[in-house]
Amino acid sequence: MVESAPLGAEELLDNETERVELENELEQAPYRARLLPARFHERTGKTVAFSTIKRWLKERHWVWKRCRRSLKTKQDPVAFEEGQRALQVLKTQEVAGEIDLFFLDESGFSAGTCLPYAWKPQGKTLALPANSPGRVNAIGLVSLQGASYFHTVETTVTSANITEAMAGFICFRITEKLTVVVMDNAPFHRKAERENQALWLLSGVWVWFLPPYSPELNLIEILWKKIKYEWLPWEAYASFQTLRSALLDVLHNYGEKYRVNFV
Repeated sequence: MVESAPLGAEELLDNETERVELENELEQAPYRARLLPARFHERTGKTVAFSTIKRWLKERHWVWKRCRRSLKTKQDPVAFEEGQRALQVLKTQEVAGEIDLFFLDESGFSAGTCLPYAWKPQGKTLALPANSPGRVNAIGLVSLQGASYFHTVETTVTSANITEAMAGFICFRITEKLTVVVMDNAPFHRKAERENQALWLLSGVWVWFLPPYSPELNLIEILWKKIKYEWLPWEAYASFQTLRSALLDVLHNYGEKYRVNFV
């Protein structure tokens, strides 16, 4: 039995039925693209190379990217849209000079888990020391105008740590305007707000909670990604001590040496 010549990308693109079947298989298991040539052969008796499928996918504007976890399936679409509108109102009020608006969140940093991307010669491995113990958690409050306040701890973040960070932030403020602090619904955020609401309001600080499962509305997330994957130098990951020192330098110089355009 003589096998047919391998199909080219153009032939795949021209065959509507085979194109649709390939796309359906990819949508069902997008991480198993390498199995497509064998499955395609079983179904049609035709041979196609994986390199051809890759070229065909690129022509269809598909890309190979790392998957990520998402909370969107847990979101309430109505609550999310209402939250977006409310947040836009707060931003407008800040631009008008009626309020100050800050976004609060925390992020953990450790030499063992934050592996940076880097260019390297082909065949060469850029190795970092393994098993570097230690973790520092940064609690941050940042505004779209570049103002910020950071509080770091080397323990698990609790409501007490949020209370400490908010106390320092309130002392740091030099305005009489109402300050709105945006937070997500983490239990320790809720507990800290519940226990300190009256005191914070007396200090001119009001907390607005994001809709549940809506981390993309908390713009400080952009800052954490910048720090981890752009601003921390390669040598910072050599040990926990060097990572902590580099992180504190970034936080101290945020707004001057380091800036984020949240627009």
